[in-house]
Amino acid sequence: MPLRAPIRTSQTLTLRKLQCLKAASNEFRAAPVVIAVSHQNQPELLKRALISAVEQTLVHERKAQIAVLDDQSEENWQEVTGAILNHPAVTILTARCGSPARSRNQVLDWAEKQSHIRWVARLDADDEFAASNSLEALYYQAESENSIAAIGSNKLRINGSLSTTINRASSEELLNTEALVQLIQSFCIEGQERELPSCNLLMRANAGLRYPNIRSAEDHWLVMRLLFDFPDRVSVVSQPTYAIYSLTGDDTQSNRDAGYWADSRKKLAFVAQKLLKLKSNDQKLLGYGLEGAVWLEGDTVRKQFYPWSITATEVATLKELLRNKTVSIPPVQWSQAREGFWHYVTPKVAYSTIRKYIPFDQVVRFLHALYKAGIATLNIKRDNLRLTPEGDLHYIDIGKDIQPLTTSYFLDMCARLYGIGILGYDDEELVRRSSTLRPEEALSEIPGFANFYRDLISGLHIQDSALPAAPVAENEATDVTLLIKCCAQDADGLYEQVAHIVTQLSFPTTFAKIVLLVDGYTGPFLRQYAEPDLQSVLVQAAGLKADGLIHEVLKPPKGTESIQAIYEQWFGTSEASHTHTMNNAPLYPQIWAFSTIQTRYVLQCDCDVLVGRQRMGHDYLTDMLDAISTDGALSVGFNIPKVTKDELAYHGKAGEFPPEVRFGLLDLHRIRGCLPINNPVHDGFHQLTWHRALQQFQKESGRHTSLRGGSPESFYIHPRNEDKASLKSSAIRDLVAQGIFPAKQAEQFDLVPNATWRYPQRHEPVIFLLKGRFTPARKLHRCLKSLEQQSDQSFGVILIDDASGYAHSWHYPEQMRPFKNRYTLVRNIKREGHIANMQKAVSQICTDPSSMIVILDQDDYLMQDTIVERLLRARAKGHDLIQMPMFRPNKPLKLYQPDYNSPRQKGGGNTWGHMRAFTKEIFDRIPAQHLKTTDDDWYRQVTDYATMLPMAELARSPVYLDPGYAYWHEREDYSATHKEQEAAALKEILAKPALEKEETVESLPACDESAP
Repeated sequence: MPLRAPIRTSQTLTLRKLQCLKAASNEFRAAPVVIAVSHQNQPELLKRALISAVEQTLVHERKAQIAVLDDQSEENWQEVTGAILNHPAVTILTARCGSPARSRNQVLDWAEKQSHIRWVARLDADDEFAASNSLEALYYQAESENSIAAIGSNKLRINGSLSTTINRASSEELLNTEALVQLIQSFCIEGQERELPSCNLLMRANAGLRYPNIRSAEDHWLVMRLLFDFPDRVSVVSQPTYAIYSLTGDDTQSNRDAGYWADSRKKLAFVAQKLLKLKSNDQKLLGYGLEGAVWLEGDTVRKQFYPWSITATEVATLKELLRNKTVSIPPVQWSQAREGFWHYVTPKVAYSTIRKYIPFDQVVRFLHALYKAGIATLNIKRDNLRLTPEGDLHYIDIGKDIQPLTTSYFLDMCARLYGIGILGYDDEELVRRSSTLRPEEALSEIPGFANFYRDLISGLHIQDSALPAAPVAENEATDVTLLIKCCAQDADGLYEQVAHIVTQLSFPTTFAKIVLLVDGYTGPFLRQYAEPDLQSVLVQAAGLKADGLIHEVLKPPKGTESIQAIYEQWFGTSEASHTHTMNNAPLYPQIWAFSTIQTRYVLQCDCDVLVGRQRMGHDYLTDMLDAISTDGALSVGFNIPKVTKDELAYHGKAGEFPPEVRFGLLDLHRIRGCLPINNPVHDGFHQLTWHRALQQFQKESGRHTSLRGGSPESFYIHPRNEDKASLKSSAIRDLVAQGIFPAKQAEQFDLVPNATWRYPQRHEPVIFLLKGRFTPARKLHRCLKSLEQQSDQSFGVILIDDASGYAHSWHYPEQMRPFKNRYTLVRNIKREGHIANMQKAVSQICTDPSSMIVILDQDDYLMQDTIVERLLRARAKGHDLIQMPMFRPNKPLKLYQPDYNSPRQKGGGNTWGHMRAFTKEIFDRIPAQHLKTTDDDWYRQVTDYATMLPMAELARSPVYLDPGYAYWHEREDYSATHKEQEAAALKEILAKPALEKEETVESLPACDESAP
């Protein structure tokens, strides 16, 4: 089973990779003329052509060298061609060109860069010079007339026999425009055998003209352009005959068979007539090509398209694409002539032409503008680019090469513009050619392009470094200590519980000090609920301190003297010496801790309380401090879950409420002013706990109060000992932390475990599933921000944190606040893994089988604001599995287009790629064995393959939408060990049997994502 898709030949954007295999000797390299011979797999014919070339008088006189360009021939072509290649006049070049026209253009590009070469003589590999002085005649006449080119005559060799007829080059026919057009009509339309002598060409090396890349008659198009544009600068040499043509070439025959030969000539004849008409009407022709002609009319520029060039549908698409877009494309007004030809006019601009390089910032601005507009300009070359007087780069070739942007289109245009503008490449250095290279491999050959492209895409989007980190408390209560009380039987889960309390309470105001009081008592305990493990408690306490969650661990000193001294201070007697009351409730450790605290106030709580915050921004501590500042208040109790959302005024009469021993704020300064207080002793034990003794004092004094009330936005719940086992799943604690509780829990101090505790269910049409672990705060913020910016907000969000811990994830509810009642936050206390979390989210939390689940990793983000719109549109068309392009900054040139046709046979066929969206119904139909290893455990590696492969097979209407990059996927490279584990898991996954769809459905309409 292949782990990668098989290599295949495709049209890929590649460099020509010109190499010189052999250079002509120095005496020939200085020659002013080069005979250019390009070939592909024609070694026997090439030998004949080269023999005729070395016999040229200009070669004997060292005035001409010979350049052979091989376009990816088979390996033994030089051996077959033979010793003629060793001639000192011969230079051997090799390049990846891809077509005869591009091979000839490569030689022209090469020749322009050779300082001594002034002329390029055309000779096809299956042709030969007719006489030894053929080239000499053209060269001397062109030099004497200061021409830009010279054209000669030719004979034909048909099936090995030399024709006696000569296609005589006539100046009267070629240099007279009307006669030239008649000649073109005769051989293109009327079937005349005598053609335009197009291969008999000597052209200046710096003429700047190139062959159009078409399947047939490309040489006729070039010669016609020469004769139309420079009729006064072309020499015509009737004799001696220049070349002998062979009409048995494979390309010629295949083009005839496919209809390209006739079609190209018909178009050539039409364009010739059109140009003649424009010339006859004295139009100021600005340019013309294979699509249309452009001329100047007053202060406007007009372009007329040829009949085959553009349709009404394509014009309508262009109009819509460019509507209200102030991008780097001139504005145009469209019209249609009576004969059916399409025209447009655009204002004349004082453009300047593009030279070898384009300033870097202009390139970037141009690409950014088109990307944001959703437009791709596919025919990037210097002739189609101009600079405005303000220095902006414009694309002026308005036609069907302007397309709605896709990732492939954008990558191509960026590569071509980078090559041309930044590296100074020739126009055809980087074009699509048939190649077995993967696209990213081909593009990686362009020096510096990967980094350029990564930076270009990154520059279009906010990066995490520019976003805020995790929120921090703006204020510090400098006179408040947080005291958390625990004992030996709190060992199970103590770290997580203390982290929960500390992080829930430390925002928006933090404490002067946070301490953990560890009661050293080892039992027996009142209402014991767990096996005591004091050593584990101490180890976890040390970990909490090392991790910065607490500042200090308090351990009460043992010994009768210490105990009695504290009791003397609090109760005015030293008769008791036991740490607990007569009912075995803890007493000494807590009041000893109060005596060590240096701040006036202490917010003290049991380590098992569950702290709820409906709004993390609620400054509960300032509220409590304000309340306790009233005369006579000794304490303020932390609120409990309320039915109402309205704030309740703090209240309490003297002795009405005891100080909240489980969770409350104490004014130690006032309490110490009341000491000692009465606490009866019986058999060496105090009868009351400290808070009950203080309540009794309040009743008797009538002037001190313990208050309750406040905003219900912050509250606590206390699990009774017999209910603590229900917290092991962590769901109840997580829900309380988010301020979520069932109706039965309202107005209750104690946990109601048998109430309906569950995460909010999701039923929106689109639901984003955000999974992650220890996601940096900036990256999570970036991810959520991309959701906030969606133009359509009719989606839900499920965020699952896989056991990062409260120290990391405490602020997540506040981050999710913009989504109001449309989100579900799940924070696992134990790591469960990707697939287990997907099962929990999709199968348990999502309720509607038709909901579209979208996987969005927390450290990734959406790259467009219209993703939800597009998903809903595709879902409405019946698509049940939707994918869109992702960008990976560590692999910027890689495109991941899924292949849904037997993906298991293609290494997954990129079906694993982000972004991925699927219906709940499809996910729920995946057989469990497809998600599990042979050891019956969830896959921990390559989980995207494990889930997406079966869904791609089960989906009735999968679709890949490409409106440009939709998803930023960021991850570090894996280690070698991890890759080995992945490979093993992937091999196992690919070997599983392919799944079949449940039923056959009618073909659904394709989802048209071509609109911007």
